[in-house]
Amino acid sequence: MSKLPAKIRKRLKKEAETWDASIGHENPQKVGELLEKAELFLANRPPKQPVSLRIDPFDVSMAKRIARRKGIPFTQLMSMWLHEKIEQEKGQVNL
Repeated sequence: MSKLPAKIRKRLKKEAETWDASIGHENPQKVGELLEKAELFLANRPPKQPVSLRIDPFDVSMAKRIARRKGIPFTQLMSMWLHEKIEQEKGQVNL
């Protein structure tokens, strides 16, 4: 599920299609020039809220091992797991 509103996603998709159509006829040098002139898209998101939890040391250790194997920080892994579980539960519960 995208975090961008549908109106913005639709506008960005249309803009991407326009770019694809116009760039298709250009040579690589011209494409490079066009990309240099393109504006950077920034999506403003609310700041994340820090949370404190008491977790079993063994679980923390295992999460760190799994995160290291995946090449991401363990706090990011735990955040991803929490988000996935919330999305799963949200579909099952009438809120």
